[in-house]
Amino acid sequence: MFSLLDRRGGLHTLVQRPGDTVAATLLRNAIPPNSVLTFCDESSIVADDHVLDPNRSYLAKLIEGYDIAGIRKLFESRDSSRPYVHRRLALAANGSLSMERTALDVPGVADRVATVVRETIDQFSLLRPTSSVVLGLSGGVDSGSLLMLLAAYRDAACPGLEIHAATFQDFDSKWSETFDFARGLAERHEVSHKVLEPGYAEDVFNLNRPIAQILMHLMETDDAHAAMYVDHHTTRRVLEVHADEVNSSTVALGLHTTDLLAGLLNSYTVGFDMSGIPARPVGPYDYVFPLAFVPKRELHLYYLHKTGHAPKQTEPNQWEFNPSDRNYLYYLADQLQWHWPGIETWMFTAHARRVAQQPPRFLKCENCGASVRDQPDSQDLWRGTCDVCEVLDKHGWVSR
Repeated sequence: MFSLLDRRGGLHTLVQRPGDTVAATLLRNAIPPNSVLTFCDESSIVADDHVLDPNRSYLAKLIEGYDIAGIRKLFESRDSSRPYVHRRLALAANGSLSMERTALDVPGVADRVATVVRETIDQFSLLRPTSSVVLGLSGGVDSGSLLMLLAAYRDAACPGLEIHAATFQDFDSKWSETFDFARGLAERHEVSHKVLEPGYAEDVFNLNRPIAQILMHLMETDDAHAAMYVDHHTTRRVLEVHADEVNSSTVALGLHTTDLLAGLLNSYTVGFDMSGIPARPVGPYDYVFPLAFVPKRELHLYYLHKTGHAPKQTEPNQWEFNPSDRNYLYYLADQLQWHWPGIETWMFTAHARRVAQQPPRFLKCENCGASVRDQPDSQDLWRGTCDVCEVLDKHGWVSR
């Protein structure tokens, strides 16, 4: 038997499984292993990785002062006849906690996503009635859903909005299944679409070889951890160049809650300044994230409802498994949303308020022309080019 002794003397029997470790049992019962000391047969203390012996008794004594019993009740499972339950942790003015639960079917989730995106656009003034926006369209679930949502918003509330979908051919063939789907999706929703071929990046970054080759070669160097950032930065810069061509200064990306929450965790832990969410100025461009308050699972269910099929999970590019710290930040962001559903509202709002007090200053890369946010400690480090161009030049891939 495995029991929990709380600070009030309450004894709680914990659910355990054969072969469980101490930590696995604690986590299964919504108890942080760091909050207890675990005793075997009321005498010896055992480690978190100790495998439970069914013939012995275990007692985890809470060493923290919070109400573990009350918090655990928030996460008690409740069966639902619906395929999805939207949860939100509600904090009352008197300090009490409650878990709001809304059981939804798939059409209900789709309606909720559309409502959240519409309210996000309106509340934060992400788009103007007569404005134009460049949408980075990869053909995946995130950007594909955003295209459908923006088209629906245009049709219902903003008929003068011009949407220019652009797909950058950084690695895949322009005739790949993903790009073909992107073209079809844009056509179906009456959105202009253009495939930006690799030559865009070669011209903008003054490269002496295709970006696809560079990304693969980079994975064989000591800068392999930077490959994903090179990929993302070159894509964004190419989208900005395309925005100039269509006389737009707004770029919309399909970054959802986990994407942005992971980025915020990175900013807080590393110590660099990051502009606001869901609207972010980057030099002369305004980046907008209409999916900021949409969790990934809800986005998948929206896509399923609108297209009639589940999103096709493609094999990630080799560099998307690196750097490992980014993967861990995504893992932490998902864990945070599970333990505190709705935390993004608090974190994004607080972050936006903080950055509003510190107007950003941007530097311009002398090679690619990208705007780079000036960091507090970067005055003595700036050498005229952005981090990505420095990496590209270091390996001899910049022509000048």
